[in-house]
Amino acid sequence: MPGYVLIVESNPDLHRRIGDALKEARYELASEAEGGWAQRSIAVRTPDAIVVNTLLADGCGFRLAEQLRRDPDTRATPLFFIASGYRGASHRAEARRRFAPAEYLTTPLDVNTLLALMLQTVPPAGTVKTRTVPPEPTTKDPIQQRERRDVERSAKTLGEHAELRGTLKRIPFARLLQRFFGQRSTGSLLLLRDTTKKIVQFIDGYPVSARSNVLGECLGQILVGQKLISSEALTLSVTRMQKERRHQGEILVEMGALSPHNLQRALIEQVEAKLFEVFSWRDGNFMFKEGLPASHDAPPLRLDRPPAALILEGIRRHYDAGRQQAVLDAFAGRHVSLSGDPMLRLQEMTSDPTELAFIRTIDGTSKLETVLANAAIAPEKARLLLVALSEAGMIEPTDAPARRKGSSSGVIAVEVPRPAPPPSATGSGGISSPVPFAGAQLATVATTLRTQSYFWALGVEPTASVAEIDVAYDTLARSFHGDRYRNSPDDDRHLAQEIFDRLGEAHRVLRDPARRRAYLAKLEREGERGENARRRIPEAAMVSPGTAPADAGPAATARVLYETGHEHLRARRHHEAVEAFRQAARLVPGEADFRAALGWSLFREAPADARAGRAALAELRRAVQIDAENQRALHYLAQFYAQTGQPELAIRELERILEIDPTAADAADELRRLRDNS
Repeated sequence: MPGYVLIVESNPDLHRRIGDALKEARYELASEAEGGWAQRSIAVRTPDAIVVNTLLADGCGFRLAEQLRRDPDTRATPLFFIASGYRGASHRAEARRRFAPAEYLTTPLDVNTLLALMLQTVPPAGTVKTRTVPPEPTTKDPIQQRERRDVERSAKTLGEHAELRGTLKRIPFARLLQRFFGQRSTGSLLLLRDTTKKIVQFIDGYPVSARSNVLGECLGQILVGQKLISSEALTLSVTRMQKERRHQGEILVEMGALSPHNLQRALIEQVEAKLFEVFSWRDGNFMFKEGLPASHDAPPLRLDRPPAALILEGIRRHYDAGRQQAVLDAFAGRHVSLSGDPMLRLQEMTSDPTELAFIRTIDGTSKLETVLANAAIAPEKARLLLVALSEAGMIEPTDAPARRKGSSSGVIAVEVPRPAPPPSATGSGGISSPVPFAGAQLATVATTLRTQSYFWALGVEPTASVAEIDVAYDTLARSFHGDRYRNSPDDDRHLAQEIFDRLGEAHRVLRDPARRRAYLAKLEREGERGENARRRIPEAAMVSPGTAPADAGPAATARVLYETGHEHLRARRHHEAVEAFRQAARLVPGEADFRAALGWSLFREAPADARAGRAALAELRRAVQIDAENQRALHYLAQFYAQTGQPELAIRELERILEIDPTAADAADELRRLRDNS
């Protein structure tokens, strides 16, 4: 039997990353987002190991651990704690003393480390049983029967009115996903192979639903196949559906057979299962009709994975060596370069640190064979990534090393796409992905950008090199890329797209010498060159918090973002805090408070990451350079030194605070504690 692991994690992105790693290692998995439902799951079947976050949607993970250690059946079950946010050595020691966990890991989590520890503790099975479709229940599933009828009826309509037709032999499904994403298409895609019919609905390039006439792809069958419910529970729920005319998921949750978390997860996996199966099709027909259908039985479902990540997973499941090689043949003997289309280039494909590190090596200077030979990851994984990057349109072959004017080395200086950081662990465990801004904050950024110059928008000087403009653009554009906002309300998604498009226009104009000169001339004619082109903030805008005039522009916007960042910081939403403080510091670069807050949030987001630590220290020092007597900046700097094992430097900064303000009680208390412990 394979090792059976229960994952108790409220962060959907982290949940998926852990699950993907353990699945690949052939573990049998169950998952919950709340401690209460985890106890129900454990009562049904005792896992061989449990991965639990210290912060769950319904409380502290330690509370669940206490209950497990009191139960004879789970007293010795290995626990793998995932500590969200910064936790010191004393917290780790206390957890070890009370619960004797197999391991205590902190975020940002390296899932490969967790996997290695799990393999040592609970070896998986050497073989995996072939997954079989569960038997059809004796009672017909009315939902599946209705879906089958709807697919047959809709397929006929789509076949008559489709604007785009073709075969999957010429345009594979992965390439269709890329095309619809790049064109931000909204419409219905009909897929046909033999008697199988599937209809995938797209909104702004993102798949949001999938219907099929295949019985094994209905919700109940997927739940049974994943062992989330029993065949008996499935049959009973179908019977109740016929009598009560309610949704199956609602009935299963009411029965106590399924948690709300696993229901939402199953609905998403139902759609993904229908999509991933199409990646196995070597041939078939497709037809696409633009526009939304006349009616929706259910609201569109936002998937965990953006299109590029769907492509990567579909290729992992269904592309054999021959299909992989067919894709890479276009790159043979040629250089591998990033796509020139930022909508494609900045997609979020993976959040695995080792895969990201490999992607960062793709800079347009090396040929395919060199990229593969120098890969620091397994050759098979490197090949898969390159195939997926190609199918997603994120890379392209070139006959010569890619170069850009204005770069001292002549080589592209673009930062490679990074994934969206994981959501805050304080979230509800839903499907939404974290975004830096929402609602009023996002509207404020959009409104401000409409009134500012392209130089201001990218945060560069009129004399900036093309390489500097490229790096500035990629860094900013990624924050407002559609993948980051795919699960946001429609208004937020449209605002983010407006900002992304505005940044793109600024990038196109400023990196072209002729267009830049014409733009500067236009600014001069309009009398804007002095302030907007050079990103100088009017003195009237440099006012204290709470007193910014209504027309202060960037400063007022920055102050809103600064306050929003502190709200995120207090709630331990460190990534969101970083994004808010970074935008505030970009709007008003000379404000020490903004720089100090950015530095501290960078450190809190990834306290164990040396690179993040260096970036945090640079911002904190810059804040002190701007204002040598800024007590907030000095206090953050002292905390940084204290928590990175540099007490002497921390003492020095605290002494500086007391020189400035002898009544600073907090600084005096910390100074006394550090001296006592040194």
